[in-house]
Amino acid sequence: MNQLNSFLKVDFICDKCGGEFQNKTAYSVAQDWEEFDEEYTYCGGCVKEPEYSKIDGRSLNKTGRTYQLGTRVRKEFLEKLKRIAYEEGLKIVEVLERALECYDEGR
Repeated sequence: MNQLNSFLKVDFICDKCGGEFQNKTAYSVAQDWEEFDEEYTYCGGCVKEPEYSKIDGRSLNKTGRTYQLGTRVRKEFLEKLKRIAYEEGLKIVEVLERALECYDEGR
């Protein structure tokens, strides 16, 4: 079967269910707008998109961190924190989280 391409914000009639759609995504084997009217067109309900298409860059980077922490530190502390984060390939917050875990275990 040919790969379906998506066309955004179009007015069309789905060739499978017969539904009329305005400003919705249409799916067709057409490669461009010139071929669009010559090929069968389907609505999103008649075309099952793969689950991975619902994943965007933001959802891949979700960390669960939703609270902001702002504080002032000495220059030496910040430089050391950044150096450790860089060397370990971590985010600064990850270094702080690990440091807190070590502190908590040690007391």
